[in-house]
Amino acid sequence: MKAAAAGAALLLLIVLAFLAAATSILTGSGTPGGVACAITPDATMSSTAGEPVAAAPTTTIAASTLTLDGEQQTHAALIVQIAMERGLPARAAVIAVATALQESKVRNLTYGHLDSLGLFQQRPSQGWGTREQVLDPRYATGTFYDRLVKVKRWEQLPLTQAAQAVQLSGYPNAYAQWEALAQRVVDALAGTCVTLIPGEQVAAVIAYAHAQLGKPYVWGAEGPNAFDCSGLTMRAYQAAGITIPRVAADQWRWGPPVPRGQEQPGDLAFFRMEADGPGHVGLVIAKGQMIHAPNKRTVVKIDTYQRRDLIGFTRPAAHAHTGHPDPADPPTAPWWQNGNRGECGTPYRPP
Repeated sequence: MKAAAAGAALLLLIVLAFLAAATSILTGSGTPGGVACAITPDATMSSTAGEPVAAAPTTTIAASTLTLDGEQQTHAALIVQIAMERGLPARAAVIAVATALQESKVRNLTYGHLDSLGLFQQRPSQGWGTREQVLDPRYATGTFYDRLVKVKRWEQLPLTQAAQAVQLSGYPNAYAQWEALAQRVVDALAGTCVTLIPGEQVAAVIAYAHAQLGKPYVWGAEGPNAFDCSGLTMRAYQAAGITIPRVAADQWRWGPPVPRGQEQPGDLAFFRMEADGPGHVGLVIAKGQMIHAPNKRTVVKIDTYQRRDLIGFTRPAAHAHTGHPDPADPPTAPWWQNGNRGECGTPYRPP
């Protein structure tokens, strides 16, 4: 009973975040820093191909082409919530939302081709479950994720290939038209325009970092199309409403420190001590694993943090109740005034 109540509360919070993010897009108030959003004011949730998601015009998400009614919002929020509950990266939710947009326009349909039903048009005759099960949005979403995570290297596959490996559709290329829209929907739901409790803050930080996988490394870049190591970690925390310093050395000093062996998802891992502090930083996502932007020879990726040049860990989410720098902290110079010290740019070479 308590678990069900907690799940319902989280779903309500995600729906409210979705509505707040939509309002932010229309008013131009959703900007990095302060109350943060993973989407920027000029990002519109409009379809670039295919028909708009038709619905009663109750909540306008884009300026012209897309409206989502209460049913569609609830189903989209549930798809993202279940991905978060399972600890899946944001990419999984993007694939699932794009699939639901193509198959049902994110509606729990009681009809379809042959015996296809529900959000994902799953077929009882093909082993997806009973009619009652596939018409249960939580069950249908769960079984979609069950099959997705069994697809080899699904995180690196193009969305069309990942979705097709699950759905076995007669029109596999049709999923591609919904990818940009699905990404914006997930950004609006996984990112926030409302205050998050600490556990949800960490989920938002990791979700943002996961969404950047595969983007190129550029020294000094802070997104949205490229990052350096500390630009990625700074933006990930901004997506959860937490402001941290810009460069790795200052992020290290900002702390607070975490003893080795006690690191948790959302902590920062630091490497390669230099004269003014660590020269590299990554975001812990699981035991032994981090997301980081290593250097110009590669891209944002998942990697091990169990390296010989590991210095230690910090936990920015615990730094201050407000999630903003302590006024007592000494001011730091902008990153571009620190000199070209190879911020995140010197590849790690094992000794």
